[in-house]
Amino acid sequence: MESKDLEFETTLDESKTLLDGAARVADEEYEFTLESILAEFGGDAAKPAEEDAAPPEPAVSVPTTLPELTGGEEENEEEEDDEGAMADIVPEVDTPQSVSLQEILSQTVQEVLDEQKHEPVLEEPPRRRGLFSRKKVSETDELYDSSSVGGERISAASREKPQPEPEETPAKPEPPIEETVADYRAAAQNARGMTRVSLLISALMWLPQLLDRFSLMPEIYASEPLLNVLPYFVLLALVCVMGREVILYAVEKLASLKLTYELLTTLLCLAALVDTALFFLHPARAQLTAAPPLHSIAALAMTCALWGRSMLFRSLYDSFRIAALGDAPYLITLTAGGAAKRTGSTTGFSTTAEREDVSGRAQAVVLPVILVGAIVLSILATVEGKNGAIYFRNLSAILAGATTLSFPLVYSLPLRKITRRLTKSGSALAGYSGADQIRRSNCLILTDTDLFPPGTVTLSGLKIFGEESGKVFSYAATMAHASETGIARLFDNLLAAEGGKLEPLSDLNYYEEGGVGGTIHGETVLFGTSSFCRRMGITLPQGMKLKTGMFLAVDGSLIAVFAVKYMASENVDWALHALHRAHITPVLAVRDGNITPALLKRMFGTDARAVYPRLSTRLALSEKAGSKPCALIYRDGLMPYAELAVGSKRLCRAISAGNVISLASSVAGTLLTYYFSFIANYTLFTPWKLVLFLLLWAIASLVHALFVDKY
Repeated sequence: MESKDLEFETTLDESKTLLDGAARVADEEYEFTLESILAEFGGDAAKPAEEDAAPPEPAVSVPTTLPELTGGEEENEEEEDDEGAMADIVPEVDTPQSVSLQEILSQTVQEVLDEQKHEPVLEEPPRRRGLFSRKKVSETDELYDSSSVGGERISAASREKPQPEPEETPAKPEPPIEETVADYRAAAQNARGMTRVSLLISALMWLPQLLDRFSLMPEIYASEPLLNVLPYFVLLALVCVMGREVILYAVEKLASLKLTYELLTTLLCLAALVDTALFFLHPARAQLTAAPPLHSIAALAMTCALWGRSMLFRSLYDSFRIAALGDAPYLITLTAGGAAKRTGSTTGFSTTAEREDVSGRAQAVVLPVILVGAIVLSILATVEGKNGAIYFRNLSAILAGATTLSFPLVYSLPLRKITRRLTKSGSALAGYSGADQIRRSNCLILTDTDLFPPGTVTLSGLKIFGEESGKVFSYAATMAHASETGIARLFDNLLAAEGGKLEPLSDLNYYEEGGVGGTIHGETVLFGTSSFCRRMGITLPQGMKLKTGMFLAVDGSLIAVFAVKYMASENVDWALHALHRAHITPVLAVRDGNITPALLKRMFGTDARAVYPRLSTRLALSEKAGSKPCALIYRDGLMPYAELAVGSKRLCRAISAGNVISLASSVAGTLLTYYFSFIANYTLFTPWKLVLFLLLWAIASLVHALFVDKY
């Protein structure tokens, strides 16, 4: 063992002596530098020492012209060698005989590359897709080029615009919006007429009972079934005729194995009709005068069902009527960063608006259990009472407790109120589904013009240093126009007033520090904030304190300073405070380096907890094209945009709260009416007491809906 160690040390000393000798010979005959070694063996040349303090590279480069190739064929072949392909072409360099060290290094690098080339590639195993597996981040669409993460420079030539997701092919094409508007207008008018007639009939059914409760009806009314029973049977039958659309819809859904509140209302009316007929015809049923039929409650439940459908049709009609005005200037679509205001096609708006709301899905799960329970419990109560003639009275009572009056209004009432407000502001919401998509994102992407619309950005002064004004205005307008910032219109107007024109621009670069750069007529032009110019090594005048100024520099020299003034808009101020109260996060997808959360805080008194992402993210989020609209906007400004976001969140909250309370009241009403029916204590839940119970639960369920548009 000791002999092997001694042999190893001897070999190591000999190798060290050999390398030291070769290095001395190389130093005597040729001066080697790191740049020459890397250039000879295919590596990138190192930067000179004076470039260590160079200004930061552009965060995003947008070449407007194709760059010329400065290298030859040998450089292209060397780049292919760097990408992993073995290259046999190496530039020939005259070197002395003592370059054995380079040969050793070359052979070593070659062997390492050969080993890496022949190493097996480990394939990533396929991901499991379980029922509850979450989507990995790497599987989602990238918001921007992944090469920008953690780096300072992204070439916009390689930064592709986010591709829109392929649209799902609908089962059937959407009908023309004009036909949809006509259909919902006819349905809304028909439902409104039926609701009014049903409400009038229900009032006629309750009025005699109210007068009889205060002993204002003649004695013959209480003793004659032709007066206190038969008219109610006829009136309830008329209410069922008025509500035939509700009955047909319930049967249609039942055929598709889906139970809705319309079916409970239909069964309640049928049970009340049968019980009223038995009370008039069957002596055993007529003897139980303490348990009068519940025909009036059944008529009221059918009236509420018609009212709910009428408001739903009216809401959808208003939304489609706004959508039929023409191509919307803006549409609200969902992106990876939140809800965004974009431009594009309105295809899919009708399909989204007609989707079912969350209350219908929840009721389809719970109501079958309640219906089965009502049927079983009514049988148990009848068996306990030992009187088969009272079965339909028990069934109608338990169904009345289960069919809470707020079921038809949980979705239609808040939707009607929100739609009415949004229609006045020139917006259209795609029903609950569109509101739910906006609510789930809980983020609103804001651009330059959203925060500072035209007219709120002015030029309060300028100063030119040693250049002609025509050149200054042309260069500044060209840079502002190419960067697509909110101040572009300001400089376009300034250029038009001076009679200038835009110059040809190439190699447009966006910088994280708040500016842009490019090449105009062979001159390097920089345009941005004061902090950007300092980072780029531009000397600024001493004592200049300009928080929202724009600086123009050519070839490293400052040639102009523009004092840009931002003014607060009342609509934007209201919108930001509304977003703050609704806990909706604004995402600043701005290109103007002056617009920051600090500026918003200073101008509006709040930044609404705005998020200010990296430049690459802001550029990706500020794209203009969109698809799959959740809402449409026909007015400019941030106010209608914020109204949609806040209204969508309040709408979903009101529907969810009302649905939970309605289901709870349905369960409570079912159990309570069963208990009173089981103990045969009918005086405790007379029609008046039962309707009071239902109305109190309905008010509690709809309290959020009544104030959903108050924000």
